[in-house]
Amino acid sequence: MVVSSDSSEKFVIEFDQREHIVDELRKRAAELGIKPEQLIKRCIVDSMDEESASGPATLGETFDDFLVKNEVLWPAGTRTEE
Repeated sequence: MVVSSDSSEKFVIEFDQREHIVDELRKRAAELGIKPEQLIKRCIVDSMDEESASGPATLGETFDDFLVKNEVLWPAGTRTEE
């Protein structure tokens, strides 16, 4: 979801409660003395840098497809609980 005002845009990112990244974001932000939101913004800005060591992300047709192509999520229906 994108919320716009005259001078800025706000993007809302939701994480599943089971994702480890939530606790890791909070922990790393605390180590840096910043809010998790600030760390997320830093990560996005750094990943958009043209000189990124990992190279550009692979585009997807949808956001879910983008996450699958960039190995953030498994394709739907391909991974079962073990």
